[in-house]
Amino acid sequence: MCANDPRTWRCLRLSLLFAGTMAAGCAREGVQLQLEPAVVRACELPVATRVSWDVTRLGLKHVDIEVANLGEAPKFWTSGDARGAETSGAWAQDGYTVMLKSRNGVELARRTMTTVPCPE
Repeated sequence: MCANDPRTWRCLRLSLLFAGTMAAGCAREGVQLQLEPAVVRACELPVATRVSWDVTRLGLKHVDIEVANLGEAPKFWTSGDARGAETSGAWAQDGYTVMLKSRNGVELARRTMTTVPCPE
Protein backbone atom coordinates (compact mmCIF):
# COMPACT_ATOMS: atom_id res chain seq x y z
CA MET A 1 0.00 0.00 0.00
CA CYS A 2 1.27 3.52 -0.74
CA ALA A 3 0.72 4.77 2.83
CA ASN A 4 3.28 2.25 4.11
CA ASP A 5 5.75 2.70 1.28
CA PRO A 6 8.95 4.51 2.33
CA ARG A 7 9.13 5.85 -1.22
CA THR A 8 5.80 7.71 -0.77
CA TRP A 9 6.39 10.29 -3.51
CA ARG A 10 7.27 7.62 -6.07
CA CYS A 11 4.20 5.63 -5.09
CA LEU A 12 2.01 8.74 -5.30
CA ARG A 13 3.33 9.56 -8.80
CA LEU A 14 2.63 6.02 -9.97
CA SER A 15 -0.89 6.20 -8.53
CA LEU A 16 -1.57 9.50 -10.30
CA LEU A 17 -0.19 8.13 -13.57
CA PHE A 18 -2.46 5.09 -13.30
CA ALA A 19 -5.48 7.29 -12.50
CA GLY A 20 -4.67 9.58 -15.42
CA THR A 21 -4.40 6.64 -17.77
CA MET A 22 -7.74 5.28 -16.66
CA ALA A 23 -9.36 8.71 -17.08
CA ALA A 24 -7.82 9.30 -20.49
CA GLY A 25 -10.46 7.32 -22.33
CA CYS A 26 -13.53 5.20 -22.26
CA ALA A 27 -15.34 3.07 -24.81
CA ARG A 28 -18.37 0.86 -25.19
CA GLU A 29 -17.77 -2.86 -25.48
CA GLY A 30 -16.90 -3.83 -29.05
CA VAL A 31 -15.42 -0.41 -29.86
CA GLN A 32 -11.75 0.30 -30.48
CA LEU A 33 -10.42 3.85 -30.56
CA GLN A 34 -6.73 4.74 -30.46
CA LEU A 35 -5.11 8.16 -30.22
CA GLU A 36 -1.40 8.42 -30.99
CA PRO A 37 0.43 9.96 -29.32
CA ALA A 38 -1.62 9.60 -26.14
CA VAL A 39 1.02 11.37 -24.01
CA VAL A 40 3.36 14.16 -25.16
CA ARG A 41 5.81 16.56 -23.55
CA ALA A 42 4.46 20.06 -23.01
CA CYS A 43 7.36 21.60 -24.96
CA GLU A 44 6.37 19.58 -28.06
CA LEU A 45 2.87 21.08 -28.38
CA PRO A 46 0.97 21.46 -30.61
CA VAL A 47 1.28 18.04 -32.27
CA ALA A 48 -0.31 16.08 -35.09
CA THR A 49 -2.20 12.96 -34.02
CA ARG A 50 -3.23 9.70 -35.60
CA VAL A 51 -6.68 8.40 -34.74
CA SER A 52 -7.75 4.85 -35.59
CA TRP A 53 -11.04 3.12 -34.86
CA ASP A 54 -12.97 -0.08 -35.37
CA VAL A 55 -16.70 -0.48 -34.64
CA THR A 56 -17.34 -3.46 -36.93
CA ARG A 57 -18.41 -5.59 -33.95
CA LEU A 58 -21.34 -3.20 -33.43
CA GLY A 59 -22.57 -3.68 -37.00
CA LEU A 60 -22.27 0.03 -37.81
CA LYS A 61 -21.34 1.10 -41.32
CA HIS A 62 -20.16 4.67 -40.65
CA VAL A 63 -18.95 6.88 -37.79
CA ASP A 64 -18.35 10.56 -37.13
CA ILE A 65 -15.37 11.92 -35.21
CA GLU A 66 -15.38 15.13 -33.22
CA VAL A 67 -12.35 16.80 -31.62
CA ALA A 68 -11.81 19.48 -29.00
CA ASN A 69 -8.89 21.09 -27.26
CA LEU A 70 -9.26 21.72 -23.53
CA GLY A 71 -11.91 24.38 -22.87
CA GLU A 72 -13.29 24.31 -26.40
CA ALA A 73 -16.60 22.95 -27.64
CA PRO A 74 -16.33 19.72 -29.66
CA LYS A 75 -16.41 20.18 -33.42
CA PHE A 76 -16.85 17.79 -36.31
CA TRP A 77 -13.50 16.63 -37.70
CA THR A 78 -14.14 13.73 -40.06
CA SER A 79 -16.37 10.78 -40.85
CA GLY A 80 -15.46 7.33 -42.01
CA ASP A 81 -16.35 3.71 -42.44
CA ALA A 82 -16.70 1.30 -39.52
CA ARG A 83 -12.93 0.77 -39.53
CA GLY A 84 -10.42 3.44 -40.42
CA ALA A 85 -7.72 5.91 -39.50
CA GLU A 86 -6.96 9.59 -40.03
CA THR A 87 -4.06 11.89 -39.23
CA SER A 88 -4.66 15.43 -38.02
CA GLY A 89 -2.68 18.57 -38.54
CA ALA A 90 -0.46 19.83 -35.73
CA TRP A 91 -3.22 21.45 -33.66
CA ALA A 92 -3.57 19.12 -30.67
CA GLN A 93 -2.88 20.78 -27.31
CA ASP A 94 -2.96 19.49 -23.71
CA GLY A 95 -6.36 17.94 -23.05
CA TYR A 96 -7.09 17.33 -26.76
CA THR A 97 -10.03 14.95 -26.88
CA VAL A 98 -11.28 12.75 -29.72
CA MET A 99 -14.89 11.51 -29.62
CA LEU A 100 -16.08 8.64 -31.80
CA LYS A 101 -19.81 8.81 -32.49
CA SER A 102 -22.41 6.84 -34.36
CA ARG A 103 -24.17 8.72 -37.16
CA ASN A 104 -27.15 9.35 -34.85
CA GLY A 105 -24.88 11.13 -32.34
CA VAL A 106 -24.34 8.41 -29.71
CA GLU A 107 -20.85 8.64 -28.24
CA LEU A 108 -19.11 5.29 -28.63
CA ALA A 109 -15.67 6.16 -27.27
CA ARG A 110 -13.37 9.02 -26.34
CA ARG A 111 -9.66 9.44 -25.84
CA THR A 112 -7.84 12.40 -24.32
CA MET A 113 -4.21 13.29 -24.91
CA THR A 114 -2.26 14.28 -21.83
CA THR A 115 0.99 16.13 -21.41
CA VAL A 116 3.92 15.63 -19.11
CA PRO A 117 6.48 18.27 -18.10
CA CYS A 118 9.53 18.79 -20.28
CA PRO A 119 12.95 17.96 -18.90
CA GLU A 120 14.79 20.98 -17.57
